[in-house]
Amino acid sequence: MPAGNTNTLFPVFLKLEQMKVLLLGAGYVGLEKLTAILNNAPATKVLVVAKEVFPAFREAAASFNNITIIEGAYNADYLDDCDIIISAVNDIPLSIIIRNDARKKGKLINVADKPDLCDFYLGSIVTKGNLRLAISTNGKSPTVAKRLKEIFNELLPDELDEVLNNVQQIRNRLKGDFQHKVHQLNELTKIMISDGENNTPVQ
Repeated sequence: MPAGNTNTLFPVFLKLEQMKVLLLGAGYVGLEKLTAILNNAPATKVLVVAKEVFPAFREAAASFNNITIIEGAYNADYLDDCDIIISAVNDIPLSIIIRNDARKKGKLINVADKPDLCDFYLGSIVTKGNLRLAISTNGKSPTVAKRLKEIFNELLPDELDEVLNNVQQIRNRLKGDFQHKVHQLNELTKIMISDGENNTPVQ
């Protein structure tokens, strides 16, 4: 397959609750980004800067004491005390300025609906307890990613978290070197997959 048709994004899972996020914009798109943060890492420290804060945004943030809202214009100084930036200002010239400021200060930025200005994307997330799947379409179609999220949410059973806990307990009890443990866990998960193919619930 040609390189241009391959998703070359490198997937990572951030410990966002140990970081500081700057969210620029507090409209409907800003609310979508804030909701994504709070649904996945509710204790994340978020500084919101916006000229106008929509009532729905203010309501969503009201019950979280780790969210600070500043009503005012963008200033590059706000970038100094954050780890990553999410821009949802709905203003292309301003978005370009923010992206350039972020590059100068060595900060990673996501610009809503502007893939070419992004250092990272916020993918659709499927969560089943401790299991988390992130879906990326390389910025081509968030709608497809959302549909895939719905499919995986329906297909993956809620009991997966119990399975993960059981496998962790087994792993902690295994003896031998790393390669031996990997082999034993591989054999165990093969049984789980086989059970699934036979429509037998995993115990």
